[in-house]
Amino acid sequence: METLYQKSKIISRVKKYFLPYIELMTKPSGKKLFMLLLGVMAMQTVTSIQHIYKWFLAGLSKISQNSYYYLLNTEMKLDRFAAVTIQKAISLIDEKCKRLPVLLLLDDTMQEKYGTKFECYSTMFDHAYHNGSSYLKGHCFVALTICVPVFIGNAVHYMNIPVRFRLRKEESKLKIASEMIVDAMKVLKDIPTVILLCDSWYPKGEVLETVESYENLKLIANVRVDTSIYDFPVHTGKRGRPPKKGRKLSIYTDFTFTLVGDYFTAARTVLTNLFEQIIYVTVTTPKLDNHDSYRLFVSTVSPEKLNALFSGYENLLSDSENRQAWLAPLYLYRFRWNIEVMFYELKNFWSFGNYMLRSKIGIENLINIISISYASAKILPLADSAFAPLANSSPQVIKYAIGDRIRNDLFFADFVAKLENNVISSQLCDLFYNSDFFDFSS
Repeated sequence: METLYQKSKIISRVKKYFLPYIELMTKPSGKKLFMLLLGVMAMQTVTSIQHIYKWFLAGLSKISQNSYYYLLNTEMKLDRFAAVTIQKAISLIDEKCKRLPVLLLLDDTMQEKYGTKFECYSTMFDHAYHNGSSYLKGHCFVALTICVPVFIGNAVHYMNIPVRFRLRKEESKLKIASEMIVDAMKVLKDIPTVILLCDSWYPKGEVLETVESYENLKLIANVRVDTSIYDFPVHTGKRGRPPKKGRKLSIYTDFTFTLVGDYFTAARTVLTNLFEQIIYVTVTTPKLDNHDSYRLFVSTVSPEKLNALFSGYENLLSDSENRQAWLAPLYLYRFRWNIEVMFYELKNFWSFGNYMLRSKIGIENLINIISISYASAKILPLADSAFAPLANSSPQVIKYAIGDRIRNDLFFADFVAKLENNVISSQLCDLFYNSDFFDFSS
């Protein structure tokens, strides 16, 4: 059957997509990697390596179950896998969209696990209060994704594609995030404008140092409301060193608010202790008298620059006809929610939290293999014309459609093998593979 399934048209196309990842490994390891990627795509749920081996991999080749465990517990070149994913993502950018910025989304997610045998297992504070408690026992993953402008139909959309997941052990999340951004910028060095979007945990320390070290990398982030902000210095003409900053500003009393939709919003250019350069800040609140509801956002790129970049594509920032040009950084920050949608989809439809591996290396490898499969479901309809009918579908629908075709191919491959064993005509053996079965339009 191993030689027969290789005749499958859809498996050949899927393998062509995964080939840049496979070629980063030795030939035996690359084959096992492809089998795992194929298994994730073909199976609706992956509860464990034993499960995927028993119901899929065992009938596909003679590779033993322990060989897959050994592969997952061996150091993989995950940074180079991430570079391949980024390269595939930016290759989707049309010439008409070249001036639009590429977005990097940074966040972390917690995965609840039962049992203390997992490496990196810990008790963490859960601000979302998921399980009725303020604490969650399990793992923390830091994730980096890339958003690229792509044409779907006749409209431009920002497509969010996962780049890499890293399991936190003893390192700080800031250090992990900084290292992933550095790896990403090696591929994005020629992109004119890259904007990092993140929540209030990350705009500090190593992450800010990394942002400032790249000329084409900008930052739009939510920050703490008690972040110190200052007016511009007033030069008095007196002797001595002139002040670097002006008076300290309060977001409650020194901003003039305008009602935009359901929120009171204000913005101005200020100085902070976070950055050496001038930055643009935006404050929003649903109620002016409720100081607990205030939110503060900072941007190292001006609204004028953003509006120039999105000239002709203003609908990407806001669908409202009354769009306020001075709120461009806040409109762009809304794309950060895409990473939360990705976490939801991975956990509910892609078996993200079902891993049973105990080692840090094994968990990271498996999670990134699932991530690569998820990315393929988003990229394939735009990169391969054969998958084009699926372009407007969700990653889950694409996964199920491709998986259904893979399972059908393997069923017929097994059927053909039985025909050959019964010495039936070779014309019958090739009947399925010569037919035009690879059609997603139906």
